[in-house]
Amino acid sequence: MPISATRKAAIRAEIVEHAARLFRLRGHAGTNIDDIMLAAGLTRGAFYAHFTSKDALFAEIVRMGHGLLPRLRAAEKPGAVLDEYLDRDTLSATAQGCALSSLAGDVARSPLAARLAYANVLHGVIAELARGRKRSLDADATAVAILTVGAVALARASGDPRLSDWLLRCARRTAKALMKPKPKPRKAPKRRASTKRKRSTSRPKAAGARPPRPAARSRGGRA
Repeated sequence: MPISATRKAAIRAEIVEHAARLFRLRGHAGTNIDDIMLAAGLTRGAFYAHFTSKDALFAEIVRMGHGLLPRLRAAEKPGAVLDEYLDRDTLSATAQGCALSSLAGDVARSPLAARLAYANVLHGVIAELARGRKRSLDADATAVAILTVGAVALARASGDPRLSDWLLRCARRTAKALMKPKPKPRKAPKRRASTKRKRSTSRPKAAGARPPRPAARSRGGRA
């Protein structure tokens, strides 16, 4: 009996859910198809009814943009999201739940499809941070994205809890400063044109001035 479209979609969603968790936890190289299908309670053969390869599944998971992007889209203001994302108490859950911070290294070694999917998600994060600004790729919003994702990745990799906490605090403080709206530059007041006539610096020639004297001749009659 053929599987209904609804059931097929449900199976695909289960595969993606378990694969996303394992990829973020173990990385691309540390996760194989058997692990994914075992976690989903399915056989290996069922995998190829939905995906052509592990790389194709990996690119699909990166494209979904788990973590920071959907949280920014759901929030009215990004400040609260950034505070929560850079909280040391939720570092482990944040890192494992966000594809940008947990899979950056794996994506860099992956085929082009996964790298392009990562770029699209990163574009989306920057655009959300730049809401209300003139450009979607605003420089300050881009810097905040770099700080936020980079701080979580570095703090997660650091084995020193105090250093991890310091990285997150510095990133949070700097991100807040960059997200503040910049004051509009004040226009310089227009200078009024002066009505006074400028005095001439050259001295007027005196009337009847004597012409210059001719050069004196020497006794021999020569000049």
